[in-house]
Amino acid sequence: MKFIFCTCNISMMDQVTQLLDKNGVTSYQITDKVISRNEKGTPRFDTAVWPGYNVNITMQISSDDKADTIIALLRKFNKEMAFSDEELLTVCSMKMDNYFFD
Repeated sequence: MKFIFCTCNISMMDQVTQLLDKNGVTSYQITDKVISRNEKGTPRFDTAVWPGYNVNITMQISSDDKADTIIALLRKFNKEMAFSDEELLTVCSMKMDNYFFD
């Protein structure tokens, strides 16, 4: 089981969620209006000086194989869909010990 954390520019959110939906990711949460400073690109603090903001998309995937496939697709997304450093996704994953909703 894996927990995947993805942060991206708000302008990329719809494309990312479409990718997740198309590939059968049925459990994810979106945190809106996340201010951030990333390795690449300019800060996004939603101010006049540093406009824009990110969203966080968190996923819980019970199959390691499916999680690895999603991670590979998100990496491919960066290579093929991001036209600048401002549009790159930041992705990390962690093993999960528990996943329940009962």
